[in-house]
Amino acid sequence: MGTYETDLAAAKRSRTAWGCTCGADNPATYDACHDCGRPSWSCAACGTVNPSARSNCNECDGTMPAELLGDREEGFEMTWEEWIATQVGPRVVGGRYNHGDAASAYEVLAIERGPRPLGVWPVWDITVRYDQDGREATHCTGWDARRDTVLSQPLTTGEGSC
Repeated sequence: MGTYETDLAAAKRSRTAWGCTCGADNPATYDACHDCGRPSWSCAACGTVNPSARSNCNECDGTMPAELLGDREEGFEMTWEEWIATQVGPRVVGGRYNHGDAASAYEVLAIERGPRPLGVWPVWDITVRYDQDGREATHCTGWDARRDTVLSQPLTTGEGSC
């Protein structure tokens, strides 16, 4: 079994090392940064985009469809805005959503897209009010299209409408 140093040296020789936003380089087999523990945005082993920013790979479920990323060159990394868009999903302030059952329905009160200074967690957040008990909570749970659904979106009026 290799050490971080030997794994990193091998990854750099094979040009498969990935860099974290904290500045550390990591071997391709690491799905979280050796220095700060931040998960990679794409799977270091297979290259699958990991929109949920968890440390496990979503290769079989929840991968980012290629058509959403467009025609990108190999080694593409999402911009901050693209990654946040995968986390927020279709949620907007005033919309109502749920996590898979009627008891989890909620209204979005605010979305703070960040980014925040390095080392400040969470890097983005969403404030919601739960329908069941009126409780308000702020969290950074990403949208999961396998489970989450839109109940209603707020009506918007464009400029020049009557």
